[in-house]
Amino acid sequence: MVADRPAPARALSRRSPVVLLSAALALLLAGWAVVTYVRADRGTPACVEQVRLRVVAAPVIAPAVDRVARANAGSQPCVSVEVQARPSATVARELADGVDVADAWLPESTFWLRRARAVGAFEVPGQGTSVASTPVVLAVTERVARRSGWPAKPLTWASLIGTKARGVQVGLPDPAADPAGVGALLGVRVLADDNRDSAATVAATLRRLAERTFSPAEDASPLTPGRDLPGRVDVVAASEQAVLEHNALAGSGKLVAAYPEIAVPWLDLPYVVLPSAQGRARDAAANFLAGLLSAGSRDIFTGHGFRTPSGFPPAMPTDDRLRTEERRPVPLPAEETVTDVLTGWSGVQRSARILTLLDVSGSMAAQVPGGGTRLDATVRAAQEGAALLLDNSELGIWVFATKVDGDRDYREILPVGPLGVQRKRLAEELAAVRVKPQGGTGLYDSTLAAYRDARRNWTPGRINLVLVMTDGRNEDDDSIGRAAFLAELERLQEPRRPLPIIFIGLGGDIDPEELKAIAKVTGGRVFVTEQPGGMRRIFFSALADLSCLPPECRR
Repeated sequence: MVADRPAPARALSRRSPVVLLSAALALLLAGWAVVTYVRADRGTPACVEQVRLRVVAAPVIAPAVDRVARANAGSQPCVSVEVQARPSATVARELADGVDVADAWLPESTFWLRRARAVGAFEVPGQGTSVASTPVVLAVTERVARRSGWPAKPLTWASLIGTKARGVQVGLPDPAADPAGVGALLGVRVLADDNRDSAATVAATLRRLAERTFSPAEDASPLTPGRDLPGRVDVVAASEQAVLEHNALAGSGKLVAAYPEIAVPWLDLPYVVLPSAQGRARDAAANFLAGLLSAGSRDIFTGHGFRTPSGFPPAMPTDDRLRTEERRPVPLPAEETVTDVLTGWSGVQRSARILTLLDVSGSMAAQVPGGGTRLDATVRAAQEGAALLLDNSELGIWVFATKVDGDRDYREILPVGPLGVQRKRLAEELAAVRVKPQGGTGLYDSTLAAYRDARRNWTPGRINLVLVMTDGRNEDDDSIGRAAFLAELERLQEPRRPLPIIFIGLGGDIDPEELKAIAKVTGGRVFVTEQPGGMRRIFFSALADLSCLPPECRR
């Protein structure tokens, strides 16, 4: 006798196959409904892999790009867009250092794409796709504008920044670090060419501008609403978008934009996909560009004061301080042209990028006449030399001997950066420098490492040089040999990007001929003194030789 089945089982066994299939289907549909509800509740589709697209943008346009990303959320399933505002100069340096900064980059200008490539980020595209634009203008106080005949007649660059301009105090954002400053310099060059001015006349104009060059913070506009123009000037080079933003936030002290009557390159706000973007992130970065170029995004950009890539004007106030007509964007000229202009600029305004090596070998503890050690005298000379430089000059400090940092003969104590923001730290780091007892002079390895670093970070618009302050000759038997060292220096030479090595030697243990052989390869100089007091004079002489224009140069 078979035992009775439980009641539910007996009931199901008496049901037909159709009934059983229907029940199973009902259970399946119910389960699917639950899954569908959960997904709908979460508001996202089922994603095998969520892609996070990282876009880094110049601070001036990052808010608009973030709005575009939010407005287009969901247009790429399973892709979330993260927009970060970063100064373009910082991004360029980090890309050159191999940092995985982002998947896409949107700087103010193609100028920064070229800068990134020039300092070592060779895989960064040299050109991008412009998603917006803004012309470079001269922002003029209303007092000066009315004195010049505005609004009855338009303001001209020739009357404000040309070689014959007089009675106007013009401020310039540092052209080595601001594409608006580059545009102003190129404008001066075009005006000079049109007038067939001599090189001496152009140099005099550049010197006048150099007196009021300023370095705004990396993430800030040179125009601050509610404040006077930087340096108490009457005119400053800026973008149209910056003037619009300034006037919108300023209750008084609104500025008048002087548009160039000659070809001055615009800020073209190029978008590029970076080489670090791979796979789906690279596809997402490429697809995001379509969103940036859409009609809706165009309205967002023009609402933030930018023009379209073709020059269609932004939303402007109903006054005549800015011009509302459509204008044709002017591209950045060839890199050689920009470099030539910036090199001429560096010659008249004496702004430098100096990587300094301080010898801390044991012999630097020797006493010198007048009291103190050779290192004390060298540190004082470095401090006095830094005082000769403009705030927008860049200075970094390495110390060297033998095996200062593990097996390395050198160590960075101050990264290269603008003096204006790190003079205090410079003084603190120099005060903390000490001699390495028993340390030899690791001259070759240290100098070569510094030269490679300075070459990779060579900056147009600066007097680029490596400064070595030492009291001896190479004493590291494990270092690169002299012949190989000189051959590598020769290989690193680029005539259009001069990078001399300047030696300042103190004491009687120096081998001047060895230092001269090294300096000669790079177009540098050797200065030697046995008196600590002579080092300050050496600094003056070295900077004068490297920062003048013909026919004034003594070299």
